[in-house]
Amino acid sequence: MTRWKAAAVHALASLVLVAAIAAIILPLWHPWGLYRISGVLPLLGLLLLAQMVAGPLLTLVAFKPGKASLRLDLAVIGLLQLAFLLFGLHMLWQTRPAFVVASDMRLAVVLANEVEASDLGRASDPRWSRLAWGPPRLVGLRPGTSRSGHDSALAAFLDTGRERERKPAWYVPYADVVPRLAFNAAPSTADGQPAANPADTPFRSLPIVARHGAGRMVLDAGSLQPVRVVTY
Repeated sequence: MTRWKAAAVHALASLVLVAAIAAIILPLWHPWGLYRISGVLPLLGLLLLAQMVAGPLLTLVAFKPGKASLRLDLAVIGLLQLAFLLFGLHMLWQTRPAFVVASDMRLAVVLANEVEASDLGRASDPRWSRLAWGPPRLVGLRPGTSRSGHDSALAAFLDTGRERERKPAWYVPYADVVPRLAFNAAPSTADGQPAANPADTPFRSLPIVARHGAGRMVLDAGSLQPVRVVTY
């Protein structure tokens, strides 16, 4: 086997591996098309680049048929590639969507590394006191009150530097905010555009924001359950 063929085989294996990872985590951790705004696509691109550099490129440089140290060289390359893979998986895990929080006027994607452990301990419901291993939890946001341990919600934000959307103590069941969402969500088409005939459309939409992007969340007009994220 020539070095070019060895590098090509290694590149194909690396590509299949990253594609398999994407095929698992995108529908699991980024339902409704959250990957469009959650920042996972650049991370997957970096993971693929790291795998290609640490694997096939080094194989192309090191591979030489009959070389005495070839096995050792390939083992070192394999370990290096494994290290990059584990680091990439760790980053994907840390930045997975943990909650999708619905307030009166919008939805917000809260990533796992945006929630403090101390805030999880103060969750308003035991279900939200730990981060999910699977899909993000769909929750509502309790409206602010005039006084709640701080002088106001604005004071809480200034004191902690984090919005209420990142604080599970403010979460309520999604069903609790559905009436407010129904009032504020705009009639829309399946791709989030304003509906030409609002009375007959089966969809509504609201803005959705995340650390790395924004778009509109299309909702089922009857249940107000999420359908898909669209971006423009």
